[in-house]
Amino acid sequence: MKKLLLIIILAISFINTSLAEPNVKKCKKDCGTLDTKGEFSFQVRLSMGSEKWGGNITFIEEDIAISQAHVLGVNPEKKVCCTPKKIKKAAEDWKRFKKNMYVVEGNSYQGKQKIIGKVLDIAGRTNGHPPGYDLLLLHIDRNCKKCQKNKNIKIEPIPLANFIPKIGTKAQHICIPELDAKKIGIGIISIPHTLNGMVYGAKTTQCSRQIIKHDGIDNPPMLFGCSGSPVIYKECGKNVVHGLHGNGMDDGKIMYEVLQLVQTQKEWVQSQIFEWTGRTDMLDACHPSGRRSFMPDQKFDIAQNGCQKKRINDEEFIPCKIIDLEGAINFPWMN
Repeated sequence: MKKLLLIIILAISFINTSLAEPNVKKCKKDCGTLDTKGEFSFQVRLSMGSEKWGGNITFIEEDIAISQAHVLGVNPEKKVCCTPKKIKKAAEDWKRFKKNMYVVEGNSYQGKQKIIGKVLDIAGRTNGHPPGYDLLLLHIDRNCKKCQKNKNIKIEPIPLANFIPKIGTKAQHICIPELDAKKIGIGIISIPHTLNGMVYGAKTTQCSRQIIKHDGIDNPPMLFGCSGSPVIYKECGKNVVHGLHGNGMDDGKIMYEVLQLVQTQKEWVQSQIFEWTGRTDMLDACHPSGRRSFMPDQKFDIAQNGCQKKRINDEEFIPCKIIDLEGAINFPWMN
């Protein structure tokens, strides 16, 4: 298998923003549709330090958000983290800004930021190149002192998906561009995606990654600066998070995004929610009540993955066996 450099699509940390973007087909202007109707209020960004910079995060509960670990300065290629203690030790931005790490409403991020939350704690999973993990959970205080004047801002969290959608499913990428990227879009934007890439994993991370070929044909040119932002689709008629942008490989001037899928992580997410809040259920698109328990003693729609406490072999490539992958786009060096 041809080995290419893993590109972390956002600079590894707040204090190291020098990673160059690869020379691939990319979007530079008017890259998505503005969220003028408030449909995607779940999408927000962190705000840290004097520059008020921070990565994309997504509310999946009123007080819980999901993202990728590298948006807080964790290098998932080098750091193996399967516990909150490990991730906090590895997260450079957490160590610097944990006392003043805020969440701002998405459409205000590039202007006068509206603080709607403060990060109380984090947890995560990282264990190497894809198909290793790059995951982050955040516990958020919506009633913080600096949040008071924006308490009227309503955030509608989005559930995590239960199922791996069939190849060819239509989806949307939801992103808030960076502070200096107003040409790309102002505030929360949506970009059409087609989930037509190979779904794969390693022995202990099965069905945890999906390829998105950003060729400007079935999927748009690459959009940088959106690490941690979700790709969503409809499950039981409601929007759900399918995967997270932020990791990829380039070849022949085309970026092959490798989405971090969330369906095999629901037991871990629920267990962490229980640890932080005592709740034994979370949002669910298909349950009649809108909530469902994903505690370890429950039955799951697909097998759940643990966290291997050693670095994943990035040459492991196991196609997902629970969906039909006929016609799925693969890495060019795998064909």
